Amino acid sequence: MRRTTLVPLALCLALLMVTSSTVTAGGDVTMMQAAPNAEQPTAENNTFHVFGRPNAEPCWGHFNNTDADNSNNGYGEKTGSGSSVVQIDWHCRMDPILNENILLKEGEVIRVHLVFDITGDANCQGQCENLNVSLMRGSVAAITQEFNAGEGDGIMIDWDIPVTPDLVPWNRTDDNPGIKVTWAGQGQGGQWPFSSQPAEFRMYYTHPCHSDTTPPQEANCNSDTEKPSNYNSSVLFPILNQTEAEAITGGDDDMEETPGFGAIVGLGGLAAAAWMRGIREEDE
Repeated sequence: MRRTTLVPLALCLALLMVTSSTVTAGGDVTMMQAAPNAEQPTAENNTFHVFGRPNAEPCWGHFNNTDADNSNNGYGEKTGSGSSVVQIDWHCRMDPILNENILLKEGEVIRVHLVFDITGDANCQGQCENLNVSLMRGSVAAITQEFNAGEGDGIMIDWDIPVTPDLVPWNRTDDNPGIKVTWAGQGQGGQWPFSSQPAEFRMYYTHPCHSDTTPPQEANCNSDTEKPSNYNSSVLFPILNQTEAEAITGGDDDMEETPGFGAIVGLGGLAAAAWMRGIREEDE
């Protein structure tokens, strides 16, 4: 008997939690929503921008196109000496991590756009390797592609990854998105009268100095940092909106943290569960 009296209490508690967060200063009962976090993904805010320090250790990314900690020169690089081999193994993780589950649209593509300057022979025996790019889910590579990028400035990597069923759900606990880049190349040792050409690897970040706007958007942009807008490295994710997500999940409470499933749904689910539990106990 005592258990069934908890049911109205659970319903009242859910109602109280909702109404206490929706009363404005003027006394109107309206829905107050927290300001969206621009660093988190939504169907509209779906571009993962790459940032990092001058040596790219660390590098990171999120869904806002600016970052106060980003390298002022707009890129990260590593340079060898003489004929030494430069090895790159950079994992640009999302920071901050996902705070909600997301769903991608099956049949669409994830568009990876990265920009590099590369000097060095990636075909030396033993230690060298071509450019490899991985789309990361947490610490696991969802898919890896090798590119015979060669050498040069402004090497553009444009990679479309089809969204297969296994790439539709991204769990906030295990599937934090990221990009991993590996490469190894050898410089050329010079002999008199020729100078050496060390290996160098540079990856460009998203940066205000990379713009088609003239003059540059920042006072510290100069001939080295100012680049065209296509020098902004990024990954576009085709994220489902609320209606599309609900069509897949059927409004399942297990997906309440997917964009499109808010606190009201969660509270309603808790209240309904308490009500049904009370009915079952009365029947017993």
